[in-house]
Amino acid sequence: MKVVFLFLFAISFSKWAVAFPENVRHGYFNCTACHEAPSGGGVLTPYGRSLSAELMSSWGTPKTAGLFFTDVENENVNRPWLRAGAFLRGVQTRRNSALKETAEFIPMQGDLEAGIDQEKFAIIATAGFRARDSTSRDLNEFFSRRYYALYRVDDNWGIRAGKFLFSFGLSGPDHVSATRRGLNWNEGSESHNLEISYSGERASTIFSLIANSPEEKGVKRDFGAAVNQSFFISQNSRIGISAYSGQQADFQRLVGGPYAILSITKKVFIDSEIFFQNKQIFSTGIVQNGYSTFHRLGYEIFKGFTPYVQFDRSYLDNSDRNSQFDSYGYGFQWLPYSHFELISFIGNEKTVSQDTSDFWWLMMNVYL
Repeated sequence: MKVVFLFLFAISFSKWAVAFPENVRHGYFNCTACHEAPSGGGVLTPYGRSLSAELMSSWGTPKTAGLFFTDVENENVNRPWLRAGAFLRGVQTRRNSALKETAEFIPMQGDLEAGIDQEKFAIIATAGFRARDSTSRDLNEFFSRRYYALYRVDDNWGIRAGKFLFSFGLSGPDHVSATRRGLNWNEGSESHNLEISYSGERASTIFSLIANSPEEKGVKRDFGAAVNQSFFISQNSRIGISAYSGQQADFQRLVGGPYAILSITKKVFIDSEIFFQNKQIFSTGIVQNGYSTFHRLGYEIFKGFTPYVQFDRSYLDNSDRNSQFDSYGYGFQWLPYSHFELISFIGNEKTVSQDTSDFWWLMMNVYL
């Protein structure tokens, strides 16, 4: 039951970031090609909206890819300073284990995100609703998921401060993966950060100073520092390494390791990352060493429709076999039209101490 709770909690609060790291295979190495945020995710630029129609959706066109199905070109000409969007999301789940079978629909997100973007400055914030606690399925608590101010020093350097998820590894939207959920960096983990970023033609660097978020009472958050360094190889692949050092009230830890987005062909790609963790518990002095890893192999059958197979493992204490958790299966991602996305996954979860359970989910996203 603990595994079921963790899974549902993670997806209930996971961010649909509208971020697709695998777009590296199309030659888009830096997230700022489509997003305001240097690390990707969140509100799109007009160019990002055009790409969502022309490059990523099966039948979308720039004529309807703008805010609330408007023409992107009109948005860029008439409101070049405005960045805005609305995000609606829900998931249908089904789980079958030796103990019970469950199925339910979970509303997950209803957010507005808006801001002002000038040549040097941008200010972005969200406003929306979430469930008050993990036992509720109603979006009944008003809150802001992220807010930040961005200053562009020049075409390469930027400084950002505010509340958001700091950049680490692939920075993909799948926050139920072992490298997110396993390391307690799934959605709900936004912190107050000061970020310095560099985006060049062949490399990028994002350095973050991380602090607790005081408005999230009762939630323990890491604070420390992180760096995410990536290099662009060939025409359509990226490799990188991330490192983090920080602590909470009851432990401190070091996390780091490599990641890669590799294009086998223009339609076949691999997303992969593995992070090693050294964790010291203050109260006992016990040191835990382990790792978490995520691997996805995808093939775009036709524009916008990408089936994939996936394997995750979290094994964060190599002295305790019961800490090993495996997840594996297959699914698809489909953007049939601008503003719409469907993601489905069918898989199994396995821990050493429990029988294998199978699960299925279908996530429906609308970004206006």
